[in-house]
Amino acid sequence: MFNNKSIIVLFIDRNRFQFYGANLSGIETLDVPQSSLRDLDVANRDALYTLIKQWVKQHALISVQLVLIFAETSYFEKVFSSVAPAQLETDIIKFFDEVPFESTITKVHDVPNGKRAVAINKALYEAVRQGFLLQGLSIKGVIPMFALGVLSDRRTLDAEVGEYVLKNIDTLLHQSLVDAQEVSVTHAKESSSQHPIFAKKSNLPILLGVFGVLLVIFLVMIFLFR
Repeated sequence: MFNNKSIIVLFIDRNRFQFYGANLSGIETLDVPQSSLRDLDVANRDALYTLIKQWVKQHALISVQLVLIFAETSYFEKVFSSVAPAQLETDIIKFFDEVPFESTITKVHDVPNGKRAVAINKALYEAVRQGFLLQGLSIKGVIPMFALGVLSDRRTLDAEVGEYVLKNIDTLLHQSLVDAQEVSVTHAKESSSQHPIFAKKSNLPILLGVFGVLLVIFLVMIFLFR
């Protein structure tokens, strides 16, 4: 179980982020300009980081975890009917190859009489995750809108959708496109890389010492020859 007071639902649409939960008074909307995000791809990562930083500071968010809900317009999906397992695997791989992103995060879900293949832009997810992580906010899960069942046809985040996610978060996380374990490993790697334990020692003091000794020998030789 999670403490819902430390959870924020982040609804990701093409050029709009909507937030609900934690200390927010209601639905908060952050419009993302096309100069930062365009066609579900990252146009300017630094500008997106700045936008996220300003929003987090404005709302004084501390020690909050985010559950990302990707709107239907922000991911690709296809339902495949039951066929021979080998053909089904081939069809799903072909679908993933046709998704117009350089790299993707993909997952295949079981549905009655078939499979549902889902893909999101990995660069978009990584940029959003890193932007909030830089402000101390971590990602708990990445959930496609279809996982919300009867509420999946909503085109926007409202209080009903937000409350549904918060109340059913344990169940919804089973359909997360990114496993919680993978998120934790990624965070650990970044933390260790940002805080090296030991810095490489400089050889400058040794070189200066050798130079000093040679200089003394040189001066002694000059004195003796004189």
